[in-house]
Amino acid sequence: MLLAIISDVHANVHALGAVLADIHSSGADQVLCLGDLVGYNSFPRETLALLREHDVRSVHGNHDLMALDRLPDDGCSSLGRKAIRWTRGILTGEDWWYLGGLPAELRDQDALLCVHSAPGDPLIRLERSEQFHAEAEGLMEAYPGVRVCFTGHTHRQRIVVVTPDGEIRRSGVDAELPRDAICFVNPGTVGQPRDRDTRAAYALFDCDAWRVSFRRVPYDREPLLRQNRRVGLLAPSQLQRMAARVLGYPRP
Repeated sequence: MLLAIISDVHANVHALGAVLADIHSSGADQVLCLGDLVGYNSFPRETLALLREHDVRSVHGNHDLMALDRLPDDGCSSLGRKAIRWTRGILTGEDWWYLGGLPAELRDQDALLCVHSAPGDPLIRLERSEQFHAEAEGLMEAYPGVRVCFTGHTHRQRIVVVTPDGEIRRSGVDAELPRDAICFVNPGTVGQPRDRDTRAAYALFDCDAWRVSFRRVPYDREPLLRQNRRVGLLAPSQLQRMAARVLGYPRP
């Protein structure tokens, strides 16, 4: 079986559409999402409708919980808080029910676990080696059969392997996973890049070969940026870049 793993869509329906088209062409059997369906961008209703249309199974992320007012938004940037408050005002009743019904985790084929960031904590940013050690120990205790944990939240494509002897191995390229280790796989972000690559990101996981393949998908960002600007959801740096393109100045 071939699984497509997506995460951090953040109300970017244009990126999501491009990713779903690429997933279809890849022959993936199922799409799993690691949450943060809304937030930051200006197409939350369209994004949720597209996810429902394609029967994407998803967990909730911290932005989804903030939109539902189940988490405070004081940990966000000013733009993140503004986007969450704007999103609350335009979601339909059906959208509220959909977001409210998302689980905290998904278990697939016993050995695979999907969470937004870490089991029981959608806010922690897994980055340091000691964090991965602690999470690996927690997984072995709470989920004895799990060997791969798909985790989002940081918006960075990467693989972190915790070997049986406690060694940490990190990689940002396609790889076959060891079956005797605890592996954390982050597919990157569909809709809110935080590096110089503005393409949408996701990952494929071959359940037979135990192999992760990272994907990047180009899409037209201009409609998203125009709508974000119209509703007041552009960061200052994005406003500067848009102004530079319109006026013909060098990009800042």
